[in-house]
Amino acid sequence: MAQDAARVRKNLAERVAQQLRARLHSGELRAGDRLPTEHELVRQHGVSRTVVREALAGLRADGLVVARQGSGVFVTERPAAQPTLSLLSMEPDRISSIIETLEMRAAVESEGAALAAERRSPGELAKIKESHRAMADAVAAGDQAEGQDYAFHLAIAESTHNRHFVEFFRLLGARTIPRAQAGDSAASRLYLARIRDEHALIVDAIARGDATGAHDAMRAHLKGSQERYQGLVDSALD
Repeated sequence: MAQDAARVRKNLAERVAQQLRARLHSGELRAGDRLPTEHELVRQHGVSRTVVREALAGLRADGLVVARQGSGVFVTERPAAQPTLSLLSMEPDRISSIIETLEMRAAVESEGAALAAERRSPGELAKIKESHRAMADAVAAGDQAEGQDYAFHLAIAESTHNRHFVEFFRLLGARTIPRAQAGDSAASRLYLARIRDEHALIVDAIARGDATGAHDAMRAHLKGSQERYQGLVDSALD
């Protein structure tokens, strides 16, 4: 029981810290700004003072905020513009760059899917399923469904309860769905239908709490996307 309570508290603290980091990255909170008081953060996030304190401790450990006795907690610096990191840079017009990104996603997201199967809450599972349905509807309507596809993978990343998976995925952003160049063709429609079906296998494994199955389904999906995207581009050049 004590371990369960500690795990819940840790997850809540990570979520609060993640939301505060988002405010830092967006520029809503700038260098020198004072963060809301503990009481205000408790009210805003609906958590305990202990959770808030753990979240702030994480921000302090990252050097993002500093506590000043009698004054409060202040932002030390605005986080660097991480999307410019060469690791996450991508040239959408280069097939090799797209394939490299999909390879990196396969390595990261396969483990993320396994963690989601073990940790997802009922509400998070519902969000994953809704994202899947939204993509299926978009594909049926003839849409490329990039936004719905992205939302599906982001929902899985959020279900890991590990902010680094979410941050990684958000930093990649639209680069993760390099589908616009595929065009509107029979091959493209078949490609989208197969993605939809592969997503269904991932959803099923996560719903069953099958970490190994979710890992393998996600890896097969992303490795298959590498091969099929190459095929789509090759056919367009014929």
